[in-house]
Amino acid sequence: MVPRSRLILIVTFAAIACRRDPSRLDEVQKMAYEVKPAVVRISAYATAQFRYPSSSIDAIAGDLGLTRRPIEGEASVETGAGGSGSGFIIHPDGLILTSGHVVAPTRDADSLRRDLLRNGAISALLKHFPVDELRRLYRGDALERHVVNLASLGRVDNVQMVSDVELSNGEKMPFRIERYSPALNERGADLALLRVSRKNLPTLQLGDSDLVRVGDSIWSVGYPAVASSTDDVIGGWLSRDTDLEATLSPGTITAIKRNVTNTPVFQSNVAIYRGNSGGPAVTREGAAIGISTWGHTDAEQIKFLVPINVAKSFLSAAGVAWNVDGEFNRHYRKALDAAVDGNWSVTNEELIRASALFPRSPDLILVRHDTDRAMQSMPLWRRHPIAASAIGIAALGVIMAVIFPLATRRPRIPKELLMAGTVETIVDPVVRDRDNVPRKQSSTVLGRFTILNGSRAGERLGLGGSGIRIGRESAVCEIVLENPKVSRLHAEVVSIDGKVLLIDRNSSNGTYVNDQKIDKRFLKDGDIIYFGGRNAVAVAFHA
Repeated sequence: MVPRSRLILIVTFAAIACRRDPSRLDEVQKMAYEVKPAVVRISAYATAQFRYPSSSIDAIAGDLGLTRRPIEGEASVETGAGGSGSGFIIHPDGLILTSGHVVAPTRDADSLRRDLLRNGAISALLKHFPVDELRRLYRGDALERHVVNLASLGRVDNVQMVSDVELSNGEKMPFRIERYSPALNERGADLALLRVSRKNLPTLQLGDSDLVRVGDSIWSVGYPAVASSTDDVIGGWLSRDTDLEATLSPGTITAIKRNVTNTPVFQSNVAIYRGNSGGPAVTREGAAIGISTWGHTDAEQIKFLVPINVAKSFLSAAGVAWNVDGEFNRHYRKALDAAVDGNWSVTNEELIRASALFPRSPDLILVRHDTDRAMQSMPLWRRHPIAASAIGIAALGVIMAVIFPLATRRPRIPKELLMAGTVETIVDPVVRDRDNVPRKQSSTVLGRFTILNGSRAGERLGLGGSGIRIGRESAVCEIVLENPKVSRLHAEVVSIDGKVLLIDRNSSNGTYVNDQKIDKRFLKDGDIIYFGGRNAVAVAFHA
């Protein structure tokens, strides 16, 4: 028999060795780290000098009754047209998806010249007249004809074109437009496919926008101008080094609509500002389901996204494959998966390989900091696993002989509960005909729920059709779970291609499948579902 003092020492060693690292990435942090390296900033604009006769300013001053500083001969101001937007890499060999209107300014030389002239005329008026007076005249439409006239009298020269992509690690390179579709207001899909000369790039996975439902959580990723060191409002106090730290903004799908060409369009309350256009909207799993296309400063809660399946058709027409993993993605994904599991040694090894392919990435640098902090707090045996394994093997025999027979582990779900012979109740979604009379759906049973805890433990519910709602409110739900942690409408079960999909309906305390919080998840036989958390209602699913 092992002495008591030695037994305590063994138990203590085992407890220290088996403790979990306190620092792990959660699913949203992992998603942000995984997505952001593939998001790029796109510049498509021109600059020039706008030259105009001083006499034209005299005429405007006389007509509007404004005073100005005297000038002689020809005057000039700097002008520009176009701007910047966002995009994301969809193939490791340098293919980038963005909005068509982001690159449109540099596609049409005549249109670009008109914009340079008009913007130059506006800049000239701002140079010579008080801005408050110009705003007053603009609101009354008295200024427009002078802008048009001054633009017609002026000329532009010294035109400089800029058409480049800035990768998230700071690399800048010119792009070529491979395929283009005009903006939504021009009855296009508002998409553009660009190519840069670079291999082994980070890529973003494309999801399935047909599975998106109203209320789904999404995150938009991009480079809004208002978060840049070059923005007038910021005034230069942000560091230029952080300009390529992409902005991640949360939101939800608020409506699914169609445009005038009968193409689906997502409406959302997610933040889309100038510079965000062309960036991806992603799910919690990090898959792109939409592309930021339109927002308005007077409608903060109404933004629009091009569904990713529309983009897939656009890419198919160009003969482009998507969801192709390059070498960078393979190493980087292994690093993040290991970080989620708290296996920071593997994270460290895979980060080294990924960083060699895509150096100076802000997100890889942040993951590196997380890794360094986690490894410093790790016990020595985790930092030196080979040396520790020898000690572990020597102690294993004693631990198995002494500890294992003394320990009995209760199963998470009592076997007799799952085998209980209770009567099964078939739950049908309420479907009404044209006369608002309830009717039964097909007799096909999608699966079964067994309630595992509470006063209803052992009760079985057959899922008798698609669209079964689950929650606390009996007026709206077919499966009623009377627990304060369960929301009025908590979740829904639907059938897609013969599979059972569980969808969380923005519940207050969340829906968990096998201890993982979900927005939606296809169920498998034996899955354990928690509505409202581990201490609320537990249900087992049987196919």
